Amino acid sequence: MFVICPMSNCASAQKRDRFLEYLSKIAPATLESEPECQAYAWFRSAEDNDQVPHHWLQGFEIYETPEANTVTHRSSTPYKTFRAAVGEEGLLERPSDLRYWKPTDIGFVIRPGIEGQMKVPPVGEGRYLIVNELGPNVGSKGQVMARMRKLATLAGDSKSVVSFLVLDRGEGDADESVYVFSLFEDKANAKEWENAGSGIWSDLMQFVSRGDGLPGVSAVSGL
Repeated sequence: MFVICPMSNCASAQKRDRFLEYLSKIAPATLESEPECQAYAWFRSAEDNDQVPHHWLQGFEIYETPEANTVTHRSSTPYKTFRAAVGEEGLLERPSDLRYWKPTDIGFVIRPGIEGQMKVPPVGEGRYLIVNELGPNVGSKGQVMARMRKLATLAGDSKSVVSFLVLDRGEGDADESVYVFSLFEDKANAKEWENAGSGIWSDLMQFVSRGDGLPGVSAVSGL
């Protein structure tokens, strides 16, 4: 599994909306013709999120192989149109980071037992997502991952959590960053989880020198 989680720095609210127009054409084409794309979703910043500009967008894409992304996905007509527009229309302030993340053995994409129970939320009431990118102190990644295991166990037992997935750059990569993807049915569930895991998170942060977080976003486009 190869995961891309780009934070796309759209140049303005208008360019963000234009960016989403192109994504809305890519998503159905991906669903229809790319079986090796396991997930394709984009999120906008939640209304109460004051840590990330509201005209930025967060992507989350899962592919079975690198080629499913670099060859199959990027060769589609909607994607080629989108890529051309990004440059021609100046949609981004800077290029998005498209490096791959790899799943660790910690967490889950969908909490066991709820696969068939998820409901599509009403328009305007998208699910709530929290993502964190953490930079462990030198020699401290093991300490960070040990606490991630505690959080994953807690998440697996919590009805508030839909997804809790811990990723890194893969074995042997010099970049020891850790990426945490947490998905909830709504903001109330996210708050409940935040309270339940606050002690572990506080303990974990002593081993981190960099923590970039998007504390809450709402889904706007995806499969």
